[in-house]
Amino acid sequence: MIMIKIIMNINSFWISSTARTGSMWLYNITREILKLSKINVFPTKIPKYDSKFHEIFKEQSLSDQNDSNKYVFKIHQILRPNLPRSKILTTIRDPRDICISFKEFMKTDFDTALRAAKILLKYEKIYKTYNKEYLRFFRYENIENRSIETIFEIANFIGYEINYKDAEEISLKYNKKKVKNLIKKNDKNLLSKIKNKEEIDKSSIVYLSKDNYRSFDTNTGFQTNHISNRNSGDWKKSFSSKEIEILNFEFGDFISEYKF
Repeated sequence: MIMIKIIMNINSFWISSTARTGSMWLYNITREILKLSKINVFPTKIPKYDSKFHEIFKEQSLSDQNDSNKYVFKIHQILRPNLPRSKILTTIRDPRDICISFKEFMKTDFDTALRAAKILLKYEKIYKTYNKEYLRFFRYENIENRSIETIFEIANFIGYEINYKDAEEISLKYNKKKVKNLIKKNDKNLLSKIKNKEEIDKSSIVYLSKDNYRSFDTNTGFQTNHISNRNSGDWKKSFSSKEIEILNFEFGDFISEYKF
């Protein structure tokens, strides 16, 4: 009876991972599973920054006793092993793919992208010590190639049932083509507003600099260029022989352990 009470008391699901590892897909899938179970999912509009998620957790979810209300947060920070009323979902990806993905998305150089990719090693080292009932790893290549099975794994971990038809529909809703079309539509709308000097909702745009900005979808969190045209393993086509040598040296043990 005590175990059941603890499980029922969980109302916050954290997507906590390093950047460019499929966390936005994981975030939206978790929300969709809850919605199918007639759950009120918060926040209703997706914040752009980690600090806002933490604020909502402290000010709303911790004290929320309505079993029909659940919260899904997405951050790029390592969380402690005992967050109240919470479970954590995190991701693993070939760090060489993270490196090229970060390099292209952030429009940065190899060394900066390499440092970003190395953050995954810290996440993995810390998170693999956490209780498996509290935290679950999801592999990026399974998100990419076994999405329906991964959806069932997510549902099982957060404690909700889902049928195959619903899992299939969720998978289709968030496949690369659909998300790219959503981003393309948002980009087009944003550029039109800029061109016509219309008022822009600040929640729908991410400013990186005066001339560098992205559209931001407040329903899903997807941004301009969030989805690339590459598949897992395509990093081989993007780096020089010297850069590949560096990557294999830096991530050799990790690559071996996870059989990338």
